Amino acid sequence: MSTKPQTKTQSGHTADKQVFNAAGVLLQFLASPGEIGDAICLIRGTMPSGVVVPLHSHAEPEILYVLEGSLEVFGSNRRINGWTTADVGDVLTIPGSVKHALRNSSSLPVTIALVTKSELYKFFRKLAKPFDPNERQTPPMPEAIQELVAVAAEYGYWLASAEENAAIGLSTV
Repeated sequence: MSTKPQTKTQSGHTADKQVFNAAGVLLQFLASPGEIGDAICLIRGTMPSGVVVPLHSHAEPEILYVLEGSLEVFGSNRRINGWTTADVGDVLTIPGSVKHALRNSSSLPVTIALVTKSELYKFFRKLAKPFDPNERQTPPMPEAIQELVAVAAEYGYWLASAEENAAIGLSTV
């Protein structure tokens, strides 16, 4: 019997959704832009305890819906200004080109549903590596961080420096 999470297809059949690791965040691509027939997608993300998504920005907006756990989000706009905590059932909207960061300071994983556009979907697909959810997750290796920086540059995404991250309370080492 498969231990991978499953979802129902449009025809009602159950389909496995592979789990991927993208610099420490576990991703499942639930609905691709190709499946939807539009420039949006749905991604399930799980951030284990201690995982940080450093300060960054990109043109694509994001809608985050917290499914499990408690997520800390930093933003620099009128909707989110500084750090805020989102709990189960909370929805966060991050407009395009807004500097933002995510962290899981709790002892439990945080799971979110993410709706975004096709370009960010392509970025995640390029960065994501297959992951066996039955194996223990370890912090990202320096090679994974280097790949994150390279792929972000390829897509024109802005990443904060170590000093900029430290200024908002994040350690990226």
